[in-house]
Amino acid sequence: MPTSGPNESIYILNAGSAQSEHDRLNSQHHLFNDIMQNDLLPPHIASSLSASSTPPKIVEIATGTAVWLSEIAKTLSPDAELVGLDFDTSKFPSQSSLASNIALRQANMYEPFPSDLIGRFDVVNVRLIIFALKDGHGIDLARNLMTLLKPGGHIVWAETGPLFSSVEPPSLAWFKFQDLNYRFAKKVGRDLGVPIAMRHYIQQAGFVDCDDKVYPGAAQLYTHNAKDWVSRMNAHTKTFTAQSIRGIISLGGVEGMTTEQEGNELIAMLQEEIPGRKFSHLFVRAWGKKPTE
Repeated sequence: MPTSGPNESIYILNAGSAQSEHDRLNSQHHLFNDIMQNDLLPPHIASSLSASSTPPKIVEIATGTAVWLSEIAKTLSPDAELVGLDFDTSKFPSQSSLASNIALRQANMYEPFPSDLIGRFDVVNVRLIIFALKDGHGIDLARNLMTLLKPGGHIVWAETGPLFSSVEPPSLAWFKFQDLNYRFAKKVGRDLGVPIAMRHYIQQAGFVDCDDKVYPGAAQLYTHNAKDWVSRMNAHTKTFTAQSIRGIISLGGVEGMTTEQEGNELIAMLQEEIPGRKFSHLFVRAWGKKPTE
């Protein structure tokens, strides 16, 4: 049985220093943005914002360092309204480092949002909440996010995860990490359907015109990014796996991975095996529209 309640955090990537997680989030953004062909939003949704007669209003859930908001701000008019929400505000950059039309606030995505945010936005963007999403909460979460949207507004939800990835040549250390991740997810009741289930969750929550698109990470090996793609992905994977393992141990671990020594042994194994290997992550982006009536 899952051991976490609806308001108990199961997030595993806060075990390192705030700066290391800040750097990982920013690096991760650029990697995954490349995988999604540098489209910060699905093109048809971005076009609808550009064609609107009113300044766009966008809210991001689990905004972290607000790197996505900072990038999308560059593509919009200065009068656009951009809001970033996160339960953990420790990764927020200083307000002075952000564009003047970006505001960051604390909020819990599982709870009702502040009244001044209800029905306000054209787009709610969600990325990489897989390590905080609890089994059985996906549809309710999508319904809660719908409350932030104007009628006709869009949800955009993008995810990947270590259980939806492969490596060439095969790596025993990566298999051990995937097994650890799976067993811990089962222990704490994390949703294992994401990213495949996102479109279903959005549809069941009442959104219309729902669709999704799959982006294979290895496709970058056949683009202008090919030259340094393996080294970029390897650097990210080293940081991500080390922080994940330490985070799992900090939350009680699972059999065979409860002590610092056990964690360090797997981290060392990964650090040795990762260099030069080709990692491919399956990235999925789903979207839907809030009904106008």
